[in-house]
Amino acid sequence: MISIKKHKFGFLFAVLVIALVSAAIGNQMKNGAQSQTEESIPAVKLIAVGDFREQKTVRVEGGTVQSLDQADLKSQISAQITAINVKLGDQVQAGQIIMQLQNSDISAQLEQVRARLDELKKGARDEELNLARTANNEAKAALVNSIKDAYAKSDDAIHNHIDKFFTNPRGKNIRFSIILNVGGSQVSFYPSDSDLGQRVADRKYKIEAMLDEWKDLLAGADAAADDADIENILAVSKKNLQEEIDFANEMAPLVNSLSSDNSTYKTIIDGYKTEFSAARSAINGSLASLQGALTARETARQTLELKLAGASPEQLRQAQAAVDALESTLAKTSIVSPISGQISYINGRVGELAGGGSLVAGVVNPGALQIKAYVSENDLREIAEGAAVKIDGGGTGILQTISPAADSQTKKSEINVLIAKPGNAPIIVGQTVGFEIAAKGGADPNAYLLPIEAIQFTANGNYVLTVGAESALERIPVTTGDIVGEKIYVVQGLDGDAKIISSTRGLKSGDIIKVEN
Repeated sequence: MISIKKHKFGFLFAVLVIALVSAAIGNQMKNGAQSQTEESIPAVKLIAVGDFREQKTVRVEGGTVQSLDQADLKSQISAQITAINVKLGDQVQAGQIIMQLQNSDISAQLEQVRARLDELKKGARDEELNLARTANNEAKAALVNSIKDAYAKSDDAIHNHIDKFFTNPRGKNIRFSIILNVGGSQVSFYPSDSDLGQRVADRKYKIEAMLDEWKDLLAGADAAADDADIENILAVSKKNLQEEIDFANEMAPLVNSLSSDNSTYKTIIDGYKTEFSAARSAINGSLASLQGALTARETARQTLELKLAGASPEQLRQAQAAVDALESTLAKTSIVSPISGQISYINGRVGELAGGGSLVAGVVNPGALQIKAYVSENDLREIAEGAAVKIDGGGTGILQTISPAADSQTKKSEINVLIAKPGNAPIIVGQTVGFEIAAKGGADPNAYLLPIEAIQFTANGNYVLTVGAESALERIPVTTGDIVGEKIYVVQGLDGDAKIISSTRGLKSGDIIKVEN
């Protein structure tokens, strides 16, 4: 009995010792585990998803930069350029003359009609009438002399220069051919086109008869002749000169085709060609001189009639209209900038002809720019005037206007973007740029452009991490889209109010973390 009690007390003592030792070891292990976890808990940063909500935009390519203040300057008349007062890139002021066209003839005519208007307004005095009569008689005599001079030059051109190209040049058997006698040998040259040669020869024969009749008609022409007789002589003379011009024009190809491999013959033929060219010029010049004498005669005659009759209200009105018309024409010879700006285009050189309606210069204001572009029907539904615009290169702008109608063929509508800020890269007139327009819906509630490191990519899907209960990480599945630089679109799975871990590297769901401020 005593023995049993001794063993019982020993057993209980042993159990008690084991329990105490176990508790001590457990506490020691627990304290050691708690100390290790606190040291190894990672610190993370949270980001607000709403800060990464992406604006919906409409992308537009191929916009053309234009100046809001720009002028395309066109010549309103055909005239020779006599001066260009600027060069490309020059600054000009509104009203400054960019280019000057030839206007001496217009200025002369304007002086005449202004003088006539002044005379009508003043009325005629006796001495003015006498001067007008004298001027009229002199102009009439000058016209008669011009007619006689035209005949003399025609006779010289035909008989002393053009006859050399024909055999029997004044007879019925006239032929287009040149016969040269050089060193005792005779060589004939014939037309390259025999049919044309015969037509020219026939025409030359008729011109001989025309010159004879013209000479007889002029026998009684002088300044004392009646106006009706002079007008008849003048009409015949102009007709004859035009006939000679047409004849020479038809003959020219035959003359130009004449040639020879023999240097001696070639020299003679080239001399004939030079004479022919001079003869043509003389005939053309005679017609021009005749027309000038006629104009002077008409002006003198009308001036005399006005002074004799006195000016009526209708005559004054017509004279004033003539002055106004010529002043308007004269003004068109000065190409003037309508705006202040910079020369962006110059076309032409001094001495060249500026054609009526041709673009000769351009002026732009580089400080006020817009972009003209075209958008499709689908994109048109997404945009509105006043929307913000991001221009490639860092510039910004405002969608200013949208055309109410689309092009019938391209099905696109014109838009204009006012450039508010050009950005880092310079924007110049004529440049092609792309840009993005903020869409009507504003920010897309389902689209976020997050840093790539905020996403965990796994074989079973993509996730972001957020902080759950007791500082443990929780996964939120998301649907991702395109990668843009170091960011990626998240198009589904996130709430704009959520806060997520900025970088998921080395983390997993269930990890205990601490959040940095």
